[in-house]
Amino acid sequence: MKKPLLSLLLLPLLGFAGDPPPSVKPQGGVNYPSNFQVANGVDLFVQGEYLYWAASEEGLYFAQDSSTPGMDFNGKLARINPKWDSGFRVGTGLNFPKQGMDLTLLWTYFSTSAHKTAQGDLLLVLWAHPDLTATRHADFAKARWRIDLNTLDLEVGRSCWFGGHFSFRPFIGLRAALIDQALNTEYLFATTPALLGKVHTQSDFQGGGVRAGADLRFTFGPGFAVYGLASGALLYGKFEADFREKEEKVLIARAKDHFLQGVSALQIGAGIGWDTHFAKDRCHIELHIGWEQNSWGNANQMNHFLGELQTGRLFEEHSHLSFQGLVAGGRFDF
Repeated sequence: MKKPLLSLLLLPLLGFAGDPPPSVKPQGGVNYPSNFQVANGVDLFVQGEYLYWAASEEGLYFAQDSSTPGMDFNGKLARINPKWDSGFRVGTGLNFPKQGMDLTLLWTYFSTSAHKTAQGDLLLVLWAHPDLTATRHADFAKARWRIDLNTLDLEVGRSCWFGGHFSFRPFIGLRAALIDQALNTEYLFATTPALLGKVHTQSDFQGGGVRAGADLRFTFGPGFAVYGLASGALLYGKFEADFREKEEKVLIARAKDHFLQGVSALQIGAGIGWDTHFAKDRCHIELHIGWEQNSWGNANQMNHFLGELQTGRLFEEHSHLSFQGLVAGGRFDF
C-alpha cells in the first residue's frame, strides 16, 4: 500500500503533467495515453482562449504622395497598417481515457478594422480611376479596411507518451471558415471643381475542408510544460469579390465576381502551460500562455481597375492573409 501511495505523491514532482492520478504510467512508456483525465468523472472538458492578435495582408496600398507628373516617382506609399485587437476561441470535447483519444469542437472568432489618411499635392490614386485623365491625382485620400474571421474545427486526436516527459497528440478533422473583408477608399480628386470618388471592394470567402496536425508537450517541474502546435488545412469554397465605384454619389462602375476556389491555411504556435488535479482528482484544470500565427494563402481576392474605366484593365489580388499574436487561456476537465 505504501509504494503505490508514494508513487502517486511523487508524480507531480516528476513532471508528469496531465497524467491521471488514478493510474501510474511506467517510466519511459511509449504510446501510453497522455490526455488529461480525471477520476470517476464524465470525461467532458471545456476550454477557452483570449486572443490578442494583429492581422496583416498584402495589397492594402491606396495612394502615393510626393509625386510629380513627368518625372521619376519619388514618394511614400500610403498603406493601411492593421492594429492589435481582441478575439476568442472556445470549445468543448469528450475524452476516451482508455484509448487516450478525444473528440473536440472549437470555434475561433477575430474581428478588426484599421484606417489611414494621406494628403498632399498630386497624390497618385491607386484604387479609383473614373473616365477622366485628371482623376489620376488627388489632394486627399482615405482608406478603411475591415475583416471578420470565423472558423469551426472538429477534430479527433490521440495523446500518448514518448518517454517520461514528451507527449505527442496527432489529430485530424474538419474545418469550416468564413472570412469577410472589405476595403473602402475615398479620394478628393485634384480637379476643378474638386470631385469626390468612393470605391468599395470586398473579398468574402465561405468554405470547408480537411485539417490535420499535432500538439506537442514536454513536461517539467511540478505541473509545468512547454507546448507546441502545428496544423494545416485545405479548404474549398466560394469567393465574392465585388467592386463598386461612385463619383459624387453617382454609381459609375460595378463588377460582380463570384467563383469557387481552394484556400490553404497553416497554424503554428508555442508557449508554456501548467496543470493540476483537485477535488480528489475528480477535476482537472490547465492554464497556458503562448504565441500563435495563422496564415491563409490567396485569401485576398479583391479587384480594382488599373487605369481609366474605359480601358477595362481590371486587376485581381492574389495575396496572403495572416493573423499573429498572443494566446492565453485554460481548460477544465470533469
